[in-house]
Amino acid sequence: MIDIVKNRPQVFDILQKLQATDIAQFGLMTPQHMIEHLSILVRVSNGKMPQALQIPEEKAAQTKQFVIYSENDLPVGFKAPILPKNELLPLIFPDLPSAIARLEKELADFDAFFAQNPSEKPINPTMGALTKQEWIVFHNKHFKHHFKQFNLL
Repeated sequence: MIDIVKNRPQVFDILQKLQATDIAQFGLMTPQHMIEHLSILVRVSNGKMPQALQIPEEKAAQTKQFVIYSENDLPVGFKAPILPKNELLPLIFPDLPSAIARLEKELADFDAFFAQNPSEKPINPTMGALTKQEWIVFHNKHFKHHFKQFNLL
């Protein structure tokens, strides 16, 4: 399993294999869309992009149990409620290397956020408030899911 905290250099070594022209095994995303998507969720977890819970609390608790407290991988086809359906968000960065550099910065900011705010629980739109450790579990599974999308694992 990828560990974005303990093996961050490995994460970015894997991403060096990603090419802008790579085709996804599933979903609509291009490589750059995928990287920018990961950055958005890291921004949610590092306090820069606060969110509200987008689903009923009971459903969020079930989702949290399935994602965080099981060995389950994220299912192919899951759509986060903060994303548009059947279309891609506009790209923010001029190219894939710039998007990867921003992801690296957002992960460093994740570390800094929780170093300064260890008891914070930023809201995940589909699971509710998550601790640092719960966010790490989520990010590890989320990165793995998208790395498989582009045959990086």
